[in-house]
Amino acid sequence: MRKLIGTFALLLSIAVVGISNPAAASAPNQTSTRHCIGNLDTGRITCASDQQQARQLSDVGAAALTIAIFYDNTGYNTAAGTFTWTQSRQCTGTYDSEWQWDDLSSIGWNNRVSSVHTYNQCDVKFFGLVNFGGASSTWIDQAPNLGTIGDGWSNRAGSVKFS
Repeated sequence: MRKLIGTFALLLSIAVVGISNPAAASAPNQTSTRHCIGNLDTGRITCASDQQQARQLSDVGAAALTIAIFYDNTGYNTAAGTFTWTQSRQCTGTYDSEWQWDDLSSIGWNNRVSSVHTYNQCDVKFFGLVNFGGASSTWIDQAPNLGTIGDGWSNRAGSVKFS
C-alpha cells in the first residue's frame, strides 16, 4: 500500500523553525520566512529566509529527493517565496497518488502556487479545495505559469497529490 499522509498526523508532527508561538506552528510565518521545505516522510516543515538555509535547518538528509517546488510567482521566480517538497524515493509513473497534502492552508500555501517544477519522475495534481475537493487539474510535470493550465490554476490550489 502506498504511503498516504493525512492532515491530522502531519499537523501533529509539524515543526517550524523560527516560530516561538506554539499556536502559530501550523502555518509558517511567511512574512519573515519565505522559503520552506516539507519532508513528506516525516511531515516536518522548516522555513528560512532562503532555500539553502531552509534545507540546512531541515531534517532532510543527503538521501532525500526533491520531488516538487512551488513558487509564489510565475516563471519559477523565487522572490516571493518557495515551498520545496522532499521524500526518500522517486515517484512512479502510474499516477496513483503516492503522497499527498490535504490542506495547503495549514502551511500557508492555500491559493498561492503560481508555478511548479517537479523532479525525480514526480508530477502533481492540484485540487481547488482542501481534502481534494472541488475541481482538479491534470497531472502536471512543470508549469512556469499555472494560469495557462486547464481553466487556470494560478493561486487556486487548496490541496495536492504527488505521483
